[in-house]
Amino acid sequence: MESDAAISFFCAAAAAGGNALSNVMQRKASLEQEGDAQFGTAVLRDLVRRKTWLLGFSGMVGSFLLQAVALHYGQLSTVETIITLEVPLTLLVASQVFRTGIGRAEWSGIWTMTAGMIVLIAALDPQPGDETDISHTLYGIAGGGTAAFIAVLLIAAQRGGAMWRTACLGAAAGTSFGLTATFIKEVTVQLSDHGVVGVVTTWQTYAAVGMGLSGVVIMQWALHSGPLLAAQPGFTLMDPTVSILWGVLVYNESARTGGWIAVSVLGALGIGAGVFMLARSPLLSSLNEHEHAVGAPPRGRIVTEP
Repeated sequence: MESDAAISFFCAAAAAGGNALSNVMQRKASLEQEGDAQFGTAVLRDLVRRKTWLLGFSGMVGSFLLQAVALHYGQLSTVETIITLEVPLTLLVASQVFRTGIGRAEWSGIWTMTAGMIVLIAALDPQPGDETDISHTLYGIAGGGTAAFIAVLLIAAQRGGAMWRTACLGAAAGTSFGLTATFIKEVTVQLSDHGVVGVVTTWQTYAAVGMGLSGVVIMQWALHSGPLLAAQPGFTLMDPTVSILWGVLVYNESARTGGWIAVSVLGALGIGAGVFMLARSPLLSSLNEHEHAVGAPPRGRIVTEP
């Protein structure tokens, strides 16, 4: 079991790195487009022709595969919490892409978030549940509730300014990816127990693909609507929140109770504080301003203004 946990931790951290590459390169690709273009199929067609976007998409695909391996060997609650490391890793990738140094404030956020993640996982100490003995009624209630929450966020994104729209879309994308991870967990169990036949005959496989594609589209919408600093908290915090709730309430993963709950809350607050510290980083803000660095056309705005 210790070997399985080590493999799961390593693959989850590597998946976070793939997400970081995806965040930066896909945002960079969005900055290369005309800022006043309305998001839609034309924007998506233009993105898929750009090498920068394809590099970011390859990072997302790699992250998806690594996440599946991590979920096979570990618990949903643990894996998705480790993947929150994509925020500090996004900063590290952005500093290399845009040749910008990381200051003391950024390092403080990185260490705060990392410490919070370690405390949260150690306090919860989630143990395996039973992903294959879940009633369709429970799946319907939990899945319907999560999908309804995504719909509410998408509706809310139709109002307000660019920062509000982007934050709502980022939260919707993060929720979509969290729901995708819950289905992937079931798919990995089917693969282990029944091989390829189990994968192609379980409905969770197709639900995971559908939610994953929806999350990608919403993510592109968020990155096209505003700066990464507005979308990143939603990308990062909603994924583990949804996964922990599903892991404990639906998949019956056991976690420590009693005084450990207070410790886990402190860890979660540390993650949240670190995310918001890093989201305000001038480096992430600069991802919205590097018009010349990314080769965007002289005309057109970087972000669609309200």
